[in-house]
Amino acid sequence: MVQISVVIRTRDEEDQLDDLLKALLGQTLLPSEVILVNNYSSEAALVSFENRMEELASPFEEKRIRVRLANFPDRDFSHAFSTNLGVFLAENELVATTNAHALPISSQWLDKGSKHFEDHNVACVTGYSFPIEKNRSLARLSQYVYYYSERLVLRFNWTSTVNCIIRKSLWNNYPFDENLPKMIPASKAYGCEDYDWSKEMKARGFKTIVDPQFSVFHSHKTRIGEAERNIRIYVTHRRIQQLINNLERPRKAYTRLKDQGKSGGVRLQEY
Repeated sequence: MVQISVVIRTRDEEDQLDDLLKALLGQTLLPSEVILVNNYSSEAALVSFENRMEELASPFEEKRIRVRLANFPDRDFSHAFSTNLGVFLAENELVATTNAHALPISSQWLDKGSKHFEDHNVACVTGYSFPIEKNRSLARLSQYVYYYSERLVLRFNWTSTVNCIIRKSLWNNYPFDENLPKMIPASKAYGCEDYDWSKEMKARGFKTIVDPQFSVFHSHKTRIGEAERNIRIYVTHRRIQQLINNLERPRKAYTRLKDQGKSGGVRLQEY
């Protein structure tokens, strides 16, 4: 039986977790563990999150699914570190990553994604993100617009940690690079360490699969639509991606977790 860990990155979003956690409990392939990685904005926000954790974790305990919460302050945040922390803590070879404000499109999300790893040359499976639209009359239109705008931004051989499954053994050899912002400063705000990871995997002879059936609904709850947001940052993303494309391959990546063999000042709790 396939064993899979799910890493959920969050920032003071315990109220948004309910739907995602319910969706995980309804998967045809249940995860063996769920790891919440929370970069909290204040001590008050941390206390609020921890106060709800017993309630959130209780249904998983009934199904014997391990739940852990890793907290660290905003000042230590980077896109790469947040994801690396979750993968570092994961106990399985297959590790799915997503965000608290994302929602699988179906109960077969993990099942569909994990099946690709029957091919031992697959490093990662990723999918698309569709906007969360409460108005059903607008939902179909916004999904189509967002789908095609994302196709413009994200080319072949990419991955997104909003929605992916990776092999931990390959991550051990090449973690998400926490030094990327030193080489490409714009990536500090926009990430793209996941794009870099997929390019490195390709350079090492591995495959990245883009499967529409392994997709999520995802929203930042911005005042403008998600499709417009995606188009607006298209030029910046392409500039960062082009700089990443120019990096020498294969290369080494850095995470302070792996190099130091510990999670530093992270506060880890199990439920």
